Amino acid sequence: MTPFLRRVPASAALCAALLMTGCGGDSASGPTGPTTPTINPSPTCTNATQPFSIVADTSVAVGRTAGAVVAGCSGALSNVTWQQTGGPAVTLLSARTQAISFDPPGTGTYTFNVSFVDAGGSARTATANINVNATTAVSVVARSDQAVRAGGKASVRAWPAAASGEGMTWTQVAGPAVTLDTSDPNRIIFTAPAVTKDTALVFRVTRTGASGTDSDDVMVLVEAYPQAPAGNFDYVFSDMHVSRVYPYKASSPFAGVLASCTFNAQLQYTGAGANVCSLATLPLLHTTAGGNVPTVAQIMDRVLVSHDWMGRNFEDLLRANQDKTDLLRLFNGVTAIVIGAHVRPSFYYALTGAIYLDADNFWLTADERDVIDEAPDFRSAFDRDLQYSGAWRYANSMNQNIFLPFAATSRIPRDLSYLLQESGWLMYHELAHASDFVPVSVRGSLNASTSLWANIAPRYLGAQLPSDQLATMFPLTSQQMKALAQVKFVTGPVSDTTLVNGIPYSTLRVWSPNEVAGFFSVDRATDEYNYTTTREDIAMTFEEVMMVRNHSWRRDFAITDKITATTTSDTLTVRWGQRGRVGEAAIKPRAQYTVDQLAPWVLQTDPGAVANLPAPIAMRPGQSWAANLVLPAPPALATAQALRGPRLSTEQEQILLRKAVSRQLIGIAGPAMEHGTLNERALQRLPR
Repeated sequence: MTPFLRRVPASAALCAALLMTGCGGDSASGPTGPTTPTINPSPTCTNATQPFSIVADTSVAVGRTAGAVVAGCSGALSNVTWQQTGGPAVTLLSARTQAISFDPPGTGTYTFNVSFVDAGGSARTATANINVNATTAVSVVARSDQAVRAGGKASVRAWPAAASGEGMTWTQVAGPAVTLDTSDPNRIIFTAPAVTKDTALVFRVTRTGASGTDSDDVMVLVEAYPQAPAGNFDYVFSDMHVSRVYPYKASSPFAGVLASCTFNAQLQYTGAGANVCSLATLPLLHTTAGGNVPTVAQIMDRVLVSHDWMGRNFEDLLRANQDKTDLLRLFNGVTAIVIGAHVRPSFYYALTGAIYLDADNFWLTADERDVIDEAPDFRSAFDRDLQYSGAWRYANSMNQNIFLPFAATSRIPRDLSYLLQESGWLMYHELAHASDFVPVSVRGSLNASTSLWANIAPRYLGAQLPSDQLATMFPLTSQQMKALAQVKFVTGPVSDTTLVNGIPYSTLRVWSPNEVAGFFSVDRATDEYNYTTTREDIAMTFEEVMMVRNHSWRRDFAITDKITATTTSDTLTVRWGQRGRVGEAAIKPRAQYTVDQLAPWVLQTDPGAVANLPAPIAMRPGQSWAANLVLPAPPALATAQALRGPRLSTEQEQILLRKAVSRQLIGIAGPAMEHGTLNERALQRLPR
C-alpha cells in the first residue's frame, strides 16, 4: 500500500518524507494560508510494474472526512467492492466504486478490504488502514473523496460554507493540472484530465477567518476509461461522456448485459464494428411484463447506478407509489434505467432504449448529495443575451409550489415522500420519449433478432412517430418562439447577422418580455421548450397531463422579466402566465392525441381524462412570481405572501428560481437542466 497523508497538521520532516502531498497547513491556529504549491505527481501508480495501487489517509482527526482509493495501473478495474473489516462501524456510500469516503465517529484504526478484477482478468484483494485520532479544531472539511472517468465533470464542496468576512481558497497539490471553476468559493468544478492509467488528483481547501486558518485535502481518482472517438458517429456515445455505472441488482437476469448494452463507450450502431445489442439480448421491459403493469422488482432488474443508495432510494420511491400504475406501466417502454452521479442533463436515448437520470433528483441525505457532480447543464447560459425569462413550477391544490429549496450550503436532508415531487415530472417526461419512439401499439411486432434502433429507424426516418403526427395534425405556428427555443436550448448565442429560423439574432435578443408573451400566448404550446423539437413538444404535453391526472399538480408557466443573479420570486415580474395551460380548449385536442398514442390505456379506462382537465387560470401580469402562486387572486384583505406560508430566505428564493428556469433546459429528454437533449442531439446526425 502506498501511504498518503493529509488532513493532519504538517511538519517540515513530514513534508520532506512525503513531497507528493504538498503539505499545506491543517490546523485552525496555523499559518494564515498556504502559498500556491507546485503540483506534485499523483500519489497513485508510482511503480511502473504494479497492476494496481491503494492510496488512503494514514491519519485523520475525528471531524474530518477519511477516504481511500484503488487505482488500476495496467488497465481498468472491474467488480470493485469495499468492505469494512475493522474499527467502529461506518457507512460506505461508494462501496462499489474505486473511491470510498466516510466520517469516522471515533478514534481507532479503520480497516477496509477491497476486492476487484484487474485488467488481466485476475481477482485481487487489498487492504487499507486509516488511523483516526482525537478531534482537533476543525473549521473546514472537503467533501468528499470520489472517482470520475477521464473527460467527466467533477465537483467538491467545502463544509461549512464561508461566513461573512471569511475567505475560502482552493489549490491543486497533486496530479495532472486541471482548471478549477471557483466562481462559487465554497466549491470547485473541473473536467477530469485525459490519463493513460488511473490517476489521483489532490485538492486543498483553505478557510481563513478571525479565528485563524484551517485546511483540508481531498482526493479525486480519475479513471483511465477510453471514451468514444469524437466526431465518429458510428459510435452510440460519440461526443458524450459515459460514466461508470453497474447493475443495482447483481441477481438481475440482465445484470450481465445492462451496462454493456446501454452505457458503454465502445457501442457502435452502424459501420463494420456495429455491436449494439439485439432485443433478444436486452428486450424492452414490456416483454418481461407482458404489456401489463410491471412489478417494482421487474423495474429494478433494469436499473444501473453509480452508487447503491441511488438504486435503494429509487426502489423505495417506486414501492411507496405502487398505486401510480400509469407511472409504473410507462417503464415498459425502456430497456434500462441509468441513474448516475455524472449524468446531467437527464435524457432518453433511442439508440439504446434506456433513460438516463440525474441522481440529483433522488438523494435523501447530505452525504448522498456529496457524491453528485454539481457542474451546471451545458445550456445554462444559452439565453444570456435574451431580454426575458421563462419560469415554471408545479403547484398543488393548496396554492403551494411542490418544489422545495435545498441549498448546497446546508446539509438539510430530504424525506422519501418528497422525492415524487422532485422527480415525478422528470420520469413522466423521459418515459414519454420512450413511448414516442416505441409506442405501445408497435411493441408486440418488434423484431427481437435486431436492435431496438433497427426497429425504430424505418418509422423515425419516415416521420411516423406520434410526435411527427402531432406536429402534422396540430402544428405549432410561432416562428418567433421556434427561433428563441433554438437559441435557448440548442445553439446558444450566435452572431447578430446569423439567421435563426429565418430571423436575425440581433432581432431575437432585443425582444421584450411583453413581445415574447404575445408570440407564445396565441399558439398551442404548453411551454417554450415545446418549440425545441417535435419530440419535446409531445413529451412536455404528456408530462403536464400526467401530473394533473395522477397527482393533482398543475403546471405554472410564465413569461417574465429577465432573471438576474439578484432576482428573487418577490422581485420577478410576470408579464403573462397561466396555471394548467394544458387544459386550454385549443390545446386539449393535442393532449388527447398525445395520451392516446403514448398511454392508450388511460383513455380506454377513463375516456374523459383529457376532456375533463380544468381550464387554465390566468396569472396576474405586473405582479411578482411569488404573488402569482396564489391563484385565483387571494381575498382582498389577505396577501399572497401570507397565504403561501413562511418567508423564504433570499438564498432559498434563488434556488427555486434556478429550478424554475434551469429545468427548462432538460432538453433532449425534457424541459430543464435535469432533462437534457442528448437523444435529439445524437439523432440529428442520422439521415432524415
